[in-house]
Amino acid sequence: MTNNPKVVESYPGLDVRAVEGPVLELFLRVRDLVHRGHRLLTHPLSGSLKPGRIPYKTVILEAAKTGLDLESLRYIENSIEAYHRTAAGSPAAWPEPLLADYAVIDLSHVQAALESLGAQ
Repeated sequence: MTNNPKVVESYPGLDVRAVEGPVLELFLRVRDLVHRGHRLLTHPLSGSLKPGRIPYKTVILEAAKTGLDLESLRYIENSIEAYHRTAAGSPAAWPEPLLADYAVIDLSHVQAALESLGAQ
């Protein structure tokens, strides 16, 4: 699940679910999926970037197989809290060159995660 258009463009063969909106909207949608039994395969705070200060994020999940994964729920809930702690002072409008840079950074994290998971 991603709000990064570069990830959507780069992986047309994967089940990439695009989310319109900020990182918080993405985290809330991920939390909804975790409540439905999906499990996080990547940590929502990977990359050491403050979630309230970045425009793009991608989280890789495994489709629902069992019940609620409490560890995944804890990670996404903590990520939502971290978003709220770091969101103050974030720019309302991102300049296009900065958006492009953040899109590439997030895409590189996705590429590394997929390689690690053997999914590329």
